[in-house]
Amino acid sequence: MRAWLLGLVLSPLLALAQSPTAPYPLTNLTIKGNKRFTPAQIVAASGLKIGQVVSKDNFDSARARLLGTGAFESVGYEFKPNTAKSGYEATFDVAEVALLYPYRFEDLPASDAALRAALAKQEIMMGQLIPATREVLDRYEKVLIQALEGKVTVQGKLNYDLPGEPTILFRPVGDRPRISEVHLNGNESVPAAQLLNKFADVAIGTEFTEPAVRRLLEASIRPLYEARGKLRVTFPKIVAEPSKHPDVVGVSVTVTVEEGPPYKLGAVRFTGAAAKQAKELEGLVKWRKDETVNFDDIKTGLDRIVTRYKSTGYLHAVARADRTVDDKEHTVDLAVNVEAGPEFKYGKLDIRGLDVIGEPAIRKMWGVKDGKPFDAGYPDAFLKEVHDQGIFDDLGETSSQTKVNEDTKTVDVTLIFLGSTPQDSGRRRLGKQP
Repeated sequence: MRAWLLGLVLSPLLALAQSPTAPYPLTNLTIKGNKRFTPAQIVAASGLKIGQVVSKDNFDSARARLLGTGAFESVGYEFKPNTAKSGYEATFDVAEVALLYPYRFEDLPASDAALRAALAKQEIMMGQLIPATREVLDRYEKVLIQALEGKVTVQGKLNYDLPGEPTILFRPVGDRPRISEVHLNGNESVPAAQLLNKFADVAIGTEFTEPAVRRLLEASIRPLYEARGKLRVTFPKIVAEPSKHPDVVGVSVTVTVEEGPPYKLGAVRFTGAAAKQAKELEGLVKWRKDETVNFDDIKTGLDRIVTRYKSTGYLHAVARADRTVDDKEHTVDLAVNVEAGPEFKYGKLDIRGLDVIGEPAIRKMWGVKDGKPFDAGYPDAFLKEVHDQGIFDDLGETSSQTKVNEDTKTVDVTLIFLGSTPQDSGRRRLGKQP
């Protein structure tokens, strides 16, 4: 009797050990290789649940579902009996699609918020950035068509019309007229030719919609006015009409500009990591208070701050200036914040193209830098100094390469020396010793 009961207990365990493809409960599911997506998102998209009775067919189906999301370049899995031989433990190894893009809508008969809400209800994996894979675009198109009750056929594709990074545009199927010429009126402070050329460069040839034109104006024209203190410039009227040139197919776009008053730079505060160096940074940015603000100068000053931080090892430093605009006094205050990020130090130095005489001389000139904060501009400055000192009689082109090691927070540097001719490589003659 006892032997028979023992057999009842052991028989499923033996079967699990001997037949790893038989259906048994899933007791553990591990996700590897994920970066943007959380394990919970990936598990939910796979359709697998802990406690579910599974076999190889279930894992194959889960893999197919994950690939079908369009979020992964590849998906692999393995499963095996757990240590207690009471079920399966599985591991899914994923490689996510590398490129994600923001998406937007045009000419769809619903608000942006309503369309995004409809997508959010149906979408497990994606957020505000999505890949431009056909699987994802097809899925989004179907949800949008359903949300619009089939009144519009929606097409999504990667769009390069706007300045900066491409976006995925969802809009009705069909062609739109393209802009063939542009005109601006109401301008006073920006030279007309400069204004027109800047806008024409980005607008001519693009499909016309008023939202698209407004985005182009914000990206290309507003900075010209903000460089002259005109922070409240607006574009109240945009008129499009068929081109009057008989041999041109397209629309002529006329934009009315209202410049508004100039604003002066008011108070400047340094916050966050920048607060400790406020006095030094004030001298570095060279912004003039109580004068008409020039946001080209503001950007140049922020670039100087970033360069300074990068010269002291903070390679991922980012600086921004948040505005507080006083429309009564026509002033703008700035709060400057720096996100320094981690500090990087010098790592290994490699030298290419020098012989056993030249390389030690360069290493001596370079000095001992291991463990010191890395200066992003130093390798090229060092090579310039080598040229200026005339250390080699036959030195040709030089260059530097850097390898940033995110895990150890170090930067390896490679200095490359080329002869004045290909035959000179490796046979450089020392002139003045460093």
